[in-house]
Amino acid sequence: MKSSAYMSALAWALSCLPTNLWAAGGGAHEAHGIPSKALIFAGINFLILLFILGYFLRKPVKDFFTSRAALISQDLTESRQIKETAAQKFTEYEQRMHGIEAEMQALVAELKKDGQLERDRMVAVAEEQAASLKETSKRIMTQELRRAKEELKQEAVQLAADMAEDLLKKNITAEDQQRIVRQYISKVEQLS
Repeated sequence: MKSSAYMSALAWALSCLPTNLWAAGGGAHEAHGIPSKALIFAGINFLILLFILGYFLRKPVKDFFTSRAALISQDLTESRQIKETAAQKFTEYEQRMHGIEAEMQALVAELKKDGQLERDRMVAVAEEQAASLKETSKRIMTQELRRAKEELKQEAVQLAADMAEDLLKKNITAEDQQRIVRQYISKVEQLS
């Protein structure tokens, strides 16, 4: 409300200014020298205007400059804080940039170490599997060899029995048959 009253008083003072200046002129043009009355009235009107403007605008101008100074001070403080934060981040990033090569070398060394460990683990697993397969194949070979020997033995026995039967059929006489029967009967008697 106060500022609207100030503004209306200022507008009234400004509207009066040109009227006073024209009135001071006297309406007729004088041909000799500087019109001293008009100059004096214009100076007085100007001083009145300055006084009115100073009186009504004193507080708003003071408030404006005070708030402007506070705003500038606040902006400067924020700028300093932002600058300090940026400087800290710059220093931090610069340190990290210097240390990044060492970090990369450490990372590469760690990856190589992990790769070597994984390779060693895979080789150990492969060796275990190879040993297991070798053992299994030995066991299977042994079983197959045993089975083959048994089959050969059975075939040899069968072949020997067949050959013995053939030989006996060809070479045995009736007398040999009676003697074998007598021997068998005597053995049975001895056992009983």
